[in-house]
Amino acid sequence: MSNDPYYIYLDLDPYLAQWFVHDSGGTQPVELRKLSTERRILEVFLQKLPPGAKPDLKDDSKIEIVIPVSRTKPPKCYNYLPRRAKEELKRCIRSRFVIQLWNDLHYHGYIGRRRDNLIYAWMDAHGIELTETNWNTIAKIYIRQYKNYLQREQYKKKQKNSPK
Repeated sequence: MSNDPYYIYLDLDPYLAQWFVHDSGGTQPVELRKLSTERRILEVFLQKLPPGAKPDLKDDSKIEIVIPVSRTKPPKCYNYLPRRAKEELKRCIRSRFVIQLWNDLHYHGYIGRRRDNLIYAWMDAHGIELTETNWNTIAKIYIRQYKNYLQREQYKKKQKNSPK
């Protein structure tokens, strides 16, 4: 029996791919942490390659993830992740990214007009290439989260002050 690992390949936006690889140890192929949501998604949705389907091929633009060894679903047989399960895995990774971004940057309070240096520092600390495209994308994500936060706070304030 061969102990060679099997992989799935995910196509992620550059900033997200760089963050995910850095967060997962800094090297590819990425080995998912035990008890992580991403690993659980793989354990639940991996299946045998359907007839007529083509297996994923290695591509330098994609993130290579090791399929975890499991007694119930050995990677030799269960090494296919359907399109919708891949989309869910991507959504999970992006959600984790947004949560970490918000928790790290919001800790500093309202970062005002000079958020550029703080975001660049955060990108550098999390293994994301310091490009304008990456910065703009991350800044927009933060701004959306901040606007949502303000709306929630206004709603709470309105609920608190409304007569019962």
